[in-house]
Amino acid sequence: MSILLLILSPALFGLFWIIRFQICAARRRRLVDTYGVDPKKLRKMSCKEVTNLRKSIEEAKDQGDAYALEAVIKPYKP
Repeated sequence: MSILLLILSPALFGLFWIIRFQICAARRRRLVDTYGVDPKKLRKMSCKEVTNLRKSIEEAKDQGDAYALEAVIKPYKP
């Protein structure tokens, strides 16, 4: 049983990282498609930073404050 675990653990670890990368890539694509953010600037950001950016955009959008939304998105526009 432990040999099977040793054989499958790298595959499970790799699968975890592939899924995590795909989720982060989908978040970046959504920001690019929805708000016109520059993909080159998002590529330099970590996944956690992209998540925080998305949360701050959603908060400004939920408040209905167009100026705050533009202030959050403006540094990332091309």
